Order: sequence, then structure tokens, then C-alpha cells
Amino acid sequence: MAQEAEKQKQDVSDGADDRDAATAAPSADDADEGQGKEGPPPGGGRHVEIGNFRVFSDLPLPEFDMGNCKAYTADNLRRDDGGAFALVADPAIPTRYDMLRFLTGIHLGGQIDLLDYEIAHWPLFDRKTMVLFYAKPGGGRVVVPGEKQRKIDEHDFAKVVVEPLMSVMQAVADKSLTHRNIRADNLFFADPMGEKVVLGDCCCAPAGFNQPIVYETASRMTADPAGRGLGSVLDDLYALGMTIAALGVGHTPLEKLSEQDIIDLKLAKGSFQAVVAHEKLPLILIEPVRGLLCDDPDERWGFAELNAWIDGRRAKPVQSNTERRAARSQNISGKDYYTARALAQGISKNWVNSLAPLRDGSVEIWLRRGLADNERAKYMSEAIRQMQWAGADKRAAEDVLISKSIIILDPTGAIRFKGFAAMVDGLGSMLSYDVQHGRGPQRFADVVVRDVPSFWFGQQGGFSPDVQKLQQVYKNLRYYVKQQSAGYGYERCLYAMVRNQHCLSPMIEHDYIVDISQLLPALEKVAEHISDDSWPVDRHIAAFIASRLEDDVEAQLVALQNPSDEVEYSRAIISMLALVQWRHGPDNLHHLSHWVARLMEPAVKVFHSKARRERVEAEIPKLAKRGNLVELYNLINDEQERRKDQTEFISAVEEYSEAESEVFDLESSGPARLELAEKVGQQAAAFASTMIALLTVSAMFLMHIW
Repeated sequence: MAQEAEKQKQDVSDGADDRDAATAAPSADDADEGQGKEGPPPGGGRHVEIGNFRVFSDLPLPEFDMGNCKAYTADNLRRDDGGAFALVADPAIPTRYDMLRFLTGIHLGGQIDLLDYEIAHWPLFDRKTMVLFYAKPGGGRVVVPGEKQRKIDEHDFAKVVVEPLMSVMQAVADKSLTHRNIRADNLFFADPMGEKVVLGDCCCAPAGFNQPIVYETASRMTADPAGRGLGSVLDDLYALGMTIAALGVGHTPLEKLSEQDIIDLKLAKGSFQAVVAHEKLPLILIEPVRGLLCDDPDERWGFAELNAWIDGRRAKPVQSNTERRAARSQNISGKDYYTARALAQGISKNWVNSLAPLRDGSVEIWLRRGLADNERAKYMSEAIRQMQWAGADKRAAEDVLISKSIIILDPTGAIRFKGFAAMVDGLGSMLSYDVQHGRGPQRFADVVVRDVPSFWFGQQGGFSPDVQKLQQVYKNLRYYVKQQSAGYGYERCLYAMVRNQHCLSPMIEHDYIVDISQLLPALEKVAEHISDDSWPVDRHIAAFIASRLEDDVEAQLVALQNPSDEVEYSRAIISMLALVQWRHGPDNLHHLSHWVARLMEPAVKVFHSKARRERVEAEIPKLAKRGNLVELYNLINDEQERRKDQTEFISAVEEYSEAESEVFDLESSGPARLELAEKVGQQAAAFASTMIALLTVSAMFLMHIW
């Protein structure tokens, strides 16, 4: 886990450094692209105008950098109400849609003001990304790496630190959100006198992504940084406790230990004991730190206990802060483990070697005898039995057994499957990270297809609205992953779970399309130079539309499952794009309409009448000039015309069939008709000769009488 966390952070850092190095001196042409314009600002410095702000791309503000995001000097073009700075998000890391919407434009005591945010072309990346604009706090950072910390009197902690941060946490919790970026080095003094602190950014990266592992609870620290998840207010309270400890001792607690050592220490001793064993806390801060760092969320201090402490009243005493230890250890790969949670982590880090003690029942016996936990032992026995029922894929069944065993031992922890480790509410951001950083979706797909999250849900005791909500989100993922056609697969999971994930279609990925209303304008720009034989909808765009559009497009997605059926395939694509334009505009898509028009030939084949097809083909260029995809779609999907065409076709088929039958009869019954004609002719001749004879005899008789 430690190596994985370091790798993720290094991936982000390396990516940003490479882009900065490659574009350290951007050209004026680059700067003029997209929404930006560059030119010499007053007093020197290159700048780009984004929305209502002018951002100086060569004037970085490292003191306001937020984890993986870089800060730059910015001016508000509409108001002169103090300094501002721009925070440029890494385009390969999704931002937090919910927090952006909540914090933008409001003043929240204890949080720096988020003035606005825009998607814009950033010269140093040579592509679009999200840019956030914050008001500069009145004072500097509370903790500056490598510099001496400004001392906060321990008796002023409640007023200066705890009260402002509690205000933010309560406001965020009231919206069913979490901050997840509370830490000492993300604090600023709100004023030059340092009378109150404010929290920095919490929007430019997934929840918990930039948190040092010491600030994460025992459950979430086992997940990779990108998969730590949104959590709850209890996770923010824990981070507040570690922040108080960090400010009290003057540095990040346990900072000299490696991440794996921090995990092992916290799991073995408990969070509070791990801190006090290595750091000397001020006496006045011990009580709140103990309460907030309680590893049992049911016993952890909440707002009521914090308010009681601030008021000088005695708060709820904290019960035992350590996990139950076994009388004897369970050994995995030569290391002894005495708690279930520590053993779960040990198994996840020794994946192959842990299979034997699981299969032979050693871990089950340890649960029964060492921890006297018969319930978890029963679950372990059932998991082993299910593995024995597995079919031909024994290796996959063994991996599932190991993953389920980890969940049984640590039911509130991360889902761990081989090298994958993410909380259930962090699956989406973990998938996003893997896809955008070269790992691909396979790890996520393995977890979902093998239905490991369902087992995690089954291990959660009692009723929890948060768990129920997560189950609703997860229930469709397995179906999506198993479908291989466009509009499904991991792409559908990605856009369904990560609301602020930009569309990763190679055609428009650099345009950073987050909202469905941005899609068609981006395709309009692509249509100017696209090849004639390519389609404007690929797997990513189909999944993006299916996840973001209000209308149900499942019928169109079904049609996309069979590309060999050119008629239905082309109609489905035109229909999806027309729906997007109808809902979100813009009204005129000149280039995209011509692109679609060139690809409409298969769709025209829906008409059987040659005259009608020719009429439709002649109409297509005229409608394409108007730039309206809806009209183009209606042209080939006119129900009245299609019914009329179908009726005429059926009538023509029937007439043809009758005519063909007559021809067949004529061609196949020739000899019989000749024989019949000869017979009829003979009968007619005999009748005629008889009549002539009678007439002759009658005439002779009459002549004889007369």
C-alpha cells in the first residue's frame, strides 16, 4: 500500500513536472487558443484571461499550491476586492463536482472563498483543464515545510483552530458532503494577526487524495490514495484530531516513519497510542486528540463533545482505543499478527503466501480460538466452502477467497484484490486514476465481475443510509462491465460513478468535456478536419451520453451492439446526437451536420422506394446546411413516411408475388394446355360436322317434299 500510494503521488507529480518543463515558454499562438488570450500584463509577466480573471502563467505562487495542483497569481477583472489566485487542476485527476457547486460564490467561515471556476485552455498543459479561483487569505500558511512554524498558543487552540474548522465541517455535513482535506499544511491564517485559521482547497482532487496517510482513519488508510472515497463527517473529525496533534507538536505526527510503518503502528497500537508513543503533545490538547483519534467510529468525538471541551465541560470519556488482540498470533510470511485488521493488511500484502493458511483453515481456527470470534469464523468457513465449489477457474476462485477473507477480517476497510485497494465509495475515482495513468480498467473489472463489493455490503452490520445509497450506485456496475458493446463496459461505469469525469474519447479528450452541453460544440470543432469514414460516436462518447443525458437511450445502445447492421447502427448514432442537440443545443452545428450527412447513406436504406430514397438523399444536403441534427434525424425517421413506404412495399411485394405466380403457371403448364386445346378443338370439330350434316339432310328432305 505504501509503495502504491507513493507511485500514485509520483505519477501526478511527474506528469505536472513534464508538462511544465515541456511548455516553460509557451508561444503567443498557444496562449490565444480556447478561452485564453495572452499579452504583456502591467508590470511584466505573461497572462491568460479566463472568465472574469487574468491569470499570470509565469508567476507561480508555491505557497498556495494544493497537493497536485499548482497556484498562480490572478487578478479579478470585475472587482477589486483583494487578491486572488488561480489553482490549476491536473487534467488527469477528476475534480469534486459536489463541492465545487456547494462552495462557489459563498462565504463560509473557516474556508477560503471559492470565487469561481472555469474550464479553460492552460498554456503550460497545452490543453483545457479546470481552473479554480480563490480569494487569498489574509495571512500565510500555518505550516510551511522547511520553515519554522508560527506558534499558536495552546490556550487559543479552541478559538483559533477548532471553532473555524468545526464551522466548515458542520456546514459541509449539513449538505451530506465531506471536506476530506483537513490537515495542518492545508491551513492558512485568515488575517495577518493570525487570530483564526481557514482551510484550503478541497475540490481539485478526489476526496482524500492529497492527505498524508497519517490523517486517514484505520479503515481508509488501507486504500490507495485515489480510492479513499468520500467518507463521512467521522473521517473529517479524525483528520481534525490529527491536525490538532500536528499543530501541537509543530510537525506532522510520525513523519519520520514510512507509510507502511505508520499503517502497522496504527493497526497494532491504535491511532492515539501510536501518536503519543512518538510525539509529546501539550497537556491541554491530549483530551480532544484522544477523543477524535478514537479508532472506533461509534466512540469517536463528535460536535457535541468538541463543544463541551471548548466550553470547559467534561466530554464523553473515550473507551478502549485499541482493537481486540488475540491470545496467540497468526503467522503470514514469517510475520506475526495479533489483531484481525492487522492480519487483513498482512494478507493483502502477501497475496500468494496467504492462500495456504486460508485454505487449510488455520485462519478460521485462529478466529475461533485466538479471538473467540465464532461469527467471523463461520463466514470464513463459508468462503472456503464456496471456493471448493468453483468450476474450472480455480485461480480466480482462490483470489476471490483471499479478497473475501480480508473483508471478513476488516469489514469496514478497503476492498483489496491483488494490487487493487479502494473503498466502495472510492471505486469510481480509483478507476479514473487507473485509466488515465496507464493501468487500464482491468483491476476494476476483476473486482466488479467477481462481485466482491456485494460481499462487502453483506458484511456491513445494521442499517446505514450511506451503505444503502452505495448499493444503489453499485447494482448496475456488474451489468455494465459484462456488456461489451458501445455505451457499456468500464466507460459507462466511469461516467456513472464520477460526476466530474471529463470525456476520455480521443477525439475530444483535450477539450475537457465534463457537462453534456459541452459535447456537441467540441465535436463541431473536430468535424472541421475529421476523415469521412469515421463515426462521431465512439465507446466513450456513447457511455458519456448514456450517463449524462436525461433521456433514455438504451434502445440506441442496443442498436449499437451490431455494427454490421449499417441501417440501425447509423440511425442509432444520429438519434443520440440529435437528442443531445434537442436538449442542450447549440442550434447551428454546421460542420457536425455535414459530417453526419456524409454518414447517412446506410440510414437512407431504411426506405424501400427508390424514388423516396432519391428524394431523401436530395434533401440531406439542404438540411445539413442548416446545422440541425434533429431535422436530419426526422428526415430518415419520419414515421408517417416510413409507414407509407412500408405499406407500399408490402403491396408491391403482394402484386409482384401474384404476377410471378401467374408467370409460373404459364411457364410450368404448357403441355397440359396443348392437350386441352387439342381435345377442345376435336370436340368443336365433331359438333360442327354433326350440325352441318343435320342441316344438309334437313335441306334435302324439304326439297323432296316441295
